[in-house]
Amino acid sequence: MSYFYKFLIISANLILFVGCSTNIPNNTFDSNKVIAIEKPEISYDPTKLPESINVLLFDIEGLKEKEFISGLSVNYYYFKKQINYSPQISFINIDEFNKSNCDLKQRHKTTLIVFLTDELWGSLDNVCLNNIFKLKTVLIDAADFPRTNQQSHVVLNLNKKKEYRSLLEHAKNNGSNNVLIIDEEETSDKTILSEIWRELDGNVLGSYTSSNKSSQNLLSNILLIESSKERSRKLSRALSTSLETFPRRRKDIDSIILSVSLARARSLKPELEYNFGESLSVYLFPDWDNETFYLQKELDLEGIALIDFPWMLNSKATFIPELPSKRSRDFASGFDAYDIALLISNPSSSNYFKYIGMTGELVYKNGKLARKSLKAEIQKGFFKLIGY
Repeated sequence: MSYFYKFLIISANLILFVGCSTNIPNNTFDSNKVIAIEKPEISYDPTKLPESINVLLFDIEGLKEKEFISGLSVNYYYFKKQINYSPQISFINIDEFNKSNCDLKQRHKTTLIVFLTDELWGSLDNVCLNNIFKLKTVLIDAADFPRTNQQSHVVLNLNKKKEYRSLLEHAKNNGSNNVLIIDEEETSDKTILSEIWRELDGNVLGSYTSSNKSSQNLLSNILLIESSKERSRKLSRALSTSLETFPRRRKDIDSIILSVSLARARSLKPELEYNFGESLSVYLFPDWDNETFYLQKELDLEGIALIDFPWMLNSKATFIPELPSKRSRDFASGFDAYDIALLISNPSSSNYFKYIGMTGELVYKNGKLARKSLKAEIQKGFFKLIGY
């Protein structure tokens, strides 16, 4: 079943986001001043681009899928304005796909985009997977399950676990060695973070899970502030006199690694400073499944180093004059998916391209797509780029 007309209705609400310039710009920028999203500096030949694009999703009405469609729609209208290119778009959900016996009946010059979530992956059998991978496919891999190693498609990998090593390597290169790790029940990744840190020859001095019940005194306890206070009380009782003392935190750690929601991080960082931990380095992996988004000025996260999509870090995209204040990673995935589908079909970029997309630094070479998320540090409430 084609959802092209529904796509047009959804897209019409987003057309205001798209610029009206006459050529596709390349946004150069000073990385010390601004984080910028680019458009590839290439020439497009519309006659070589796909005449139609099929988009396979688990549920067109799902929240993640709606955000993905929104991002793709904005980019669709961008190219329609820039180079008068508007392929036929068909959205196919898993039910329709199964009813057709997993046969997409691709025509000549048709590209398939697959938004592979855990739900979609769990609904595909081997026959459906083989049918997908026989086609010219752009696979947006946002699932956590292991996949078969297919060679016939271009994969944009959005698995958060691949981000862990990148930021932890950055922490190690900046002198961190003895760390405490804090996750949440929703993230539950302190074990894998500990494993990676030990592989990097670092020491894990403790790992903890922050919950609504434990978060109030969590840092005070793991930094041994309460133990310091208790020693002072015991000494005061032993001497039978009041003592003026200052609690001291443990001195055997140099860094704290957080894998929590932004809301939890905003409470933990000030609590860390209150508990004499202002000199500790803090590294954050934000919970990708949490809908909280970054503020324009993140004073409560001051000094934290983190890794995420450029789109999420209030980055600039001059080719879209009016950006939504509330951003999502699925929107960024949809936007970049459309770019990738065009770039691999366009003669001047079919073998190689490199640019800063909404999901990160994208490099396509020898049939493989590599993505690197953005690493940033919060200084005076603003994001400063420190690498990819």
